[in-house]
Amino acid sequence: MLRDLHSHTIASDGSLTPLELLKLAQERGVDELAITDHDSVESLDEALSLAEQFNLSIVPGVEISAAWGKKKEETVHIVGLQVDHKHNGLQQFLKAIQDKRRERALTMGKKLETAGVKGAQPDIEYMVDNQPMVCRTHLAQYLLEFGAVKNFGDAFKKYLAKGGRAYVPDEWFDLEDATAMIRQAGGIPVLAHPTRYGMGSNKLKRLIEEFKAVGGLGIETCYPNIHPGQKNLLADWSKQFELYASQGSDFHSPDKPWALLGKFAPLPEYVVPVWTSSAWTKTKD
Repeated sequence: MLRDLHSHTIASDGSLTPLELLKLAQERGVDELAITDHDSVESLDEALSLAEQFNLSIVPGVEISAAWGKKKEETVHIVGLQVDHKHNGLQQFLKAIQDKRRERALTMGKKLETAGVKGAQPDIEYMVDNQPMVCRTHLAQYLLEFGAVKNFGDAFKKYLAKGGRAYVPDEWFDLEDATAMIRQAGGIPVLAHPTRYGMGSNKLKRLIEEFKAVGGLGIETCYPNIHPGQKNLLADWSKQFELYASQGSDFHSPDKPWALLGKFAPLPEYVVPVWTSSAWTKTKD
């Protein structure tokens, strides 16, 4: 059985609608798919209504950005699996994050205008008013289409990343708050793609320890482009800290071959898969 427990739709920074994503999942041989949009659950009702048509099991999920570190200087991502996406507290929590995202995008639009990208401010105001969410990925695509940069990397380096001319700091909720919210909504908090945060092994281990301490229940162990040694280290930590192991492609778009739906190494046999959790099969009200 192929389970892909990390994917995105147009509700955040993915390129496919729920219908298109489910069609692709069927083509790729995925049996169980978690839809985990950034700070949004807007695609879940449609996906759940279509699941039987595609002979798919849909896992209701979300991916929440959170701040961690002594000065809250690190941004990490927490995937919530099997959440009650209609939970009122979760919906209010996500709306607060989305409001922060909107304000950040608008401020970046003003900075882009000041930096010489003429028309950026009204263009980004239009984007904010007419699509579910505006992430830095959308702004990078805008800069690419505008001709201000040659590629995504340049968009972040020159404008959108820390030190860039239009950079605006994140204002996420703390790791503890994000983890608690997922659990309140009946979900399983999973630390997403741990090796992508650019941390050394000691710092990353400390993050995992703190995540466990505040109620984290799992870590992603298998995902695209992870070195086998790193995968084994995460698997060892999963066992050491008694955390469930998860897997997923972090799929965003078919034109990103480094993150294809359903394509990643299998979990090592000695870990405890997240789908063995009692929360996996419980009925949501």
